[in-house]
Amino acid sequence: MTTETLNSTGRKLLSGSVLRLVNLFLSAVTSFFLMPFIVHHLGDRLYGFWSLAAAFIGYYGLLDFGFSSAVSQYICIAIAQKNQEECRSVFNSAVRIQSFLGGLALLLTAGIAAAAPWFCKSPEDAALFWKVIAILGVNMAISFPFRAYSGLLEAELRFDIQAGLGILSTLLRTGLVVWAILQGGGLLALSWMTLAASLPVIALQVWFARRQVPWARIGRSSLDTERAKRFFNYSIYTFLAVIGDIFRFQLDSVVIAGLIGLVAVTHYRVASVFSRYYIDIVISIIALVQPVLSRLYGAQDRVRMEKVLFFSLKVSMCCSVFVGFSLIAWGKPFIACWMGPNYKDAYWPLVVLTLAILLDVCQCPSISLLYATFNHRFYTYLNGLEGIINLAVSLALARPLGVLGVALGTLVAALVVRVVAFPIWVCRAACLQYSEYIKLLAGTFLRCACIMGVAIAVSAWGLRPSYPWLVSSAALATLVYALLSYFLVFTGADRETLLVAARLRPVAGADLATVGAVEP
Repeated sequence: MTTETLNSTGRKLLSGSVLRLVNLFLSAVTSFFLMPFIVHHLGDRLYGFWSLAAAFIGYYGLLDFGFSSAVSQYICIAIAQKNQEECRSVFNSAVRIQSFLGGLALLLTAGIAAAAPWFCKSPEDAALFWKVIAILGVNMAISFPFRAYSGLLEAELRFDIQAGLGILSTLLRTGLVVWAILQGGGLLALSWMTLAASLPVIALQVWFARRQVPWARIGRSSLDTERAKRFFNYSIYTFLAVIGDIFRFQLDSVVIAGLIGLVAVTHYRVASVFSRYYIDIVISIIALVQPVLSRLYGAQDRVRMEKVLFFSLKVSMCCSVFVGFSLIAWGKPFIACWMGPNYKDAYWPLVVLTLAILLDVCQCPSISLLYATFNHRFYTYLNGLEGIINLAVSLALARPLGVLGVALGTLVAALVVRVVAFPIWVCRAACLQYSEYIKLLAGTFLRCACIMGVAIAVSAWGLRPSYPWLVSSAALATLVYALLSYFLVFTGADRETLLVAARLRPVAGADLATVGAVEP
């Protein structure tokens, strides 16, 4: 393993993490400003149409059935084993399977378009709705066969390319939508602009993937049914885990609407939107570790797998505590500044949801380990159990406690599964010492929590409903937390790994064990 290779891998992971965060920030900012712009020009009624169509199209993601994760996993294994023929076979099987799924998406689109009169009160509305659904559905269907190329880039650790394409997609879509609306376009124009923005991004994804892995060529061989069966045996649990996430995070609004009222849904949405970005931020940083673990698993290097896991758990806990405690400290004045004092009741649900998500995302690398080692089946069961507990407790507490009771359902479920059951299963599946695992998590949490307490204390002067005060105090807290956690949370070997990844220090022969924490 050469020094140049080690530096290159660290650079890929670091740049990918940074660009994913940039992409997330850009998406949040554009959504924040684009929504009122579209509503102002189209009106509430047409925007409601657009939201309805987007809701239908959003569920198309379930048609993937988790195959994208299976493709990345099996290609990582083949790369670790240096079996290029297996890589090519996995890729070709993936293209054929996902082309079939794209065909299913087209059939679903036709079905929804035909059922348009059921959703619309007038023939004019029905005609508009089916056209919008047809364009957006074709856009989604086209993307399916090319998800194999996305799996290739992830297996090659090129998250930087993926994130860069995501940034380009956001900029293209936003620019074209704004231009179309300013030209007087309506929903059909928005649909066409969405399609137009995605096509060049798909083309660039294919180009980058083929440049990165020249063997990624579509052959003429028939589908390997045995390999397809292995894909399905892996991906079905990923699919079920997604269903569990829907129960965990996406049914709260339904419960509130049915038992409390629609007004309460809006107030709860103020809290849940922060929690959604909380999850996305940590996943954007930590999700990069799974292909690394998959490669190590393929190479049967359990020693370095444990190093990667423990190092990434420290990073995950450090990021999770910072984001979570920041939401608790700055959430109340920010809500007052952003939405007004009438929404102050959203703060305590925000606190409860933040604590629940902290218990989840701080162990993200452990979830990646289960997927990388084909032990994700029981994680799927635990995820489903958490969703059921969440729903049951939310239904029981919604009427007596309102939206706070619904949020408590999420926290109670997280305590049962993420604190009690999940660590036991991770240690058993990965052959880890339970006491060592808990000691790492608890010790890292206590250090991070104390450091964050110091950061909040020195910046408490900015906790007021004013954007300049909030931003300046948050910037100071970030600086204090970053400096203190760098020296107090991470060991000398961990800091060496971070410096190598950032290319602030070259890899020396004596550093190879350290760099093993980030390089397969």
